[in-house]
Amino acid sequence: MRLLSLPIGDDLLEVHNSIWTGVESIYFNGQLASSGFSFLGRHHYFTVDAAEGDGIDKFRVEISMGWSGVSVDVFCNDRCLLASSKTPISRVDQRLLPEGDSKPYHLKRAERQEQTLDDEFFV
Repeated sequence: MRLLSLPIGDDLLEVHNSIWTGVESIYFNGQLASSGFSFLGRHHYFTVDAAEGDGIDKFRVEISMGWSGVSVDVFCNDRCLLASSKTPISRVDQRLLPEGDSKPYHLKRAERQEQTLDDEFFV
């Protein structure tokens, strides 16, 4: 059974799991990248030639099962691409919560730009 299809640029990562056999399989662009037996989940590691042609990308797919169901986390070169609810990757910026009020920031996509409040958001 396919648990997840995750587009990554022009690539596609798929996570499959068979509840009956306990086999987890990871496919990258249709090719088997990792496979293993587990009932409670496991970590899968594989490498792929980098899309830019320089070096390799190191992938880690973490599958875990518990009372709340199946969760999947995907990392590429230790950067989180997909996080389940169990993975603590975000922190609340206390500046967004002065006295319980939050206003969104508008972020520019340039290096190290200053954060500013987006006043157009509030009509």
